Amino acid sequence: MKQFYEGQPNGYQESIEKGLRAVHGFQRYVGGSGSRKAQLQALAEVLRTSESVIIGAGAGLSTSAGLTYSGERFRRYFYDFAERFGISDMYSGGFYPFPDEETRWAWWARHIYFNRYVEPPKTVYRELLSLLRNKDYFVITTNVDHQFQRAGFDKKRLFYTQGDYGLFQSADPADRNTMTTRLGCFAPWKRRALSGTRAEAFKCRKREA
Repeated sequence: MKQFYEGQPNGYQESIEKGLRAVHGFQRYVGGSGSRKAQLQALAEVLRTSESVIIGAGAGLSTSAGLTYSGERFRRYFYDFAERFGISDMYSGGFYPFPDEETRWAWWARHIYFNRYVEPPKTVYRELLSLLRNKDYFVITTNVDHQFQRAGFDKKRLFYTQGDYGLFQSADPADRNTMTTRLGCFAPWKRRALSGTRAEAFKCRKREA
């Protein structure tokens, strides 16, 4: 086997080296000398002249769009959960040991609605998409709030590493099928989750821990 590979180009090593060169080049614009304004202008010029763009996005992007999980927005939508259970933010509430399934699904139905189906306060995602017009782009994101697709990003150019609030699936890992959640469907979904299918509950398709 070793003899077979000797003399052949190492595609894996080449990819790593290209990636490192790209990172070093990027750092010249966001961590180099000059004012912050000058760095951003240089980065904007690189983006403008690039044919292909890879975007890595996390929670900070949705936070910048106004989809905050704590503070005034949390108190406005989850004041009753905060008063009854002492929950301080949406993130920690997702791990709270609610007393029954009905309360747990009440939490998740509201959480999904306000972070998946409600228009974000700011147009950050749409502005990002406007910078990518006529470019070959791909997005890798840990966000589960579906905001990329809501803003008009091509579904085929998205990789959700931690799932999507817009999808449900069986708790049985052998069942790979997913179903789309829709407005007004949370009560039926709760009933299905409680009654089960093949003695298994349904769950939101997202990272569990």
